[in-house]
Amino acid sequence: MELEYKVIQAQTPLFSDTAKMHEVLEQEAKAGWRLLEKEDNYKIRLQRDVSNRENDKNLDFDPYRSTVGVSSVITYGVTAVVTVAIVSVILYLALWSNT
Repeated sequence: MELEYKVIQAQTPLFSDTAKMHEVLEQEAKAGWRLLEKEDNYKIRLQRDVSNRENDKNLDFDPYRSTVGVSSVITYGVTAVVTVAIVSVILYLALWSNT
């Protein structure tokens, strides 16, 4: 039996919620992946037998996906907007408190 491994990461602590982690694992099980270890609330490691590759074309998702949950683009975008807003408020208060 030859095994392959992958790591799935989330931008938020998705795997701290057991129900959400089991939801991800149920979908991954359709491709033959099974939990090897939970590294932390952001990362899990999976393994499967390479013979499961034959079924990959019948799946409605990418069996080699490495991220789940909120997109990093959304996470970084929201972080950038909040940062700009905070800096703007600080600059506004700094400029108008001197007058």
